[in-house]
Amino acid sequence: MKKRRKNRYAEFKKRALARPEVRESFEEGLDVLHLAVSLARLREKRGLTQTQLAAKVHTSAAVISRVENGRNVELRTLQKIAAALNAKLKIELVEA
Repeated sequence: MKKRRKNRYAEFKKRALARPEVRESFEEGLDVLHLAVSLARLREKRGLTQTQLAAKVHTSAAVISRVENGRNVELRTLQKIAAALNAKLKIELVEA
């Protein structure tokens, strides 16, 4: 039963991603997700909780949580977080 569902999902995903507008949104979402995951991993590697990082950034733990969940990501906030984590923020534009 699970295998059949998995195959149906794979087929649905394949058809959906064949549509350029869906693929573009999907890829943009992946970029945000990668950023969020890398931030959370680096925070944990530094031994900080969301609350501790928030204190270093002079914001709330809710803001850190939103960023780590890929919501409400603002450049200035990312710059502050990178500085607090002693990390380099790299943003680039690439030709589509």
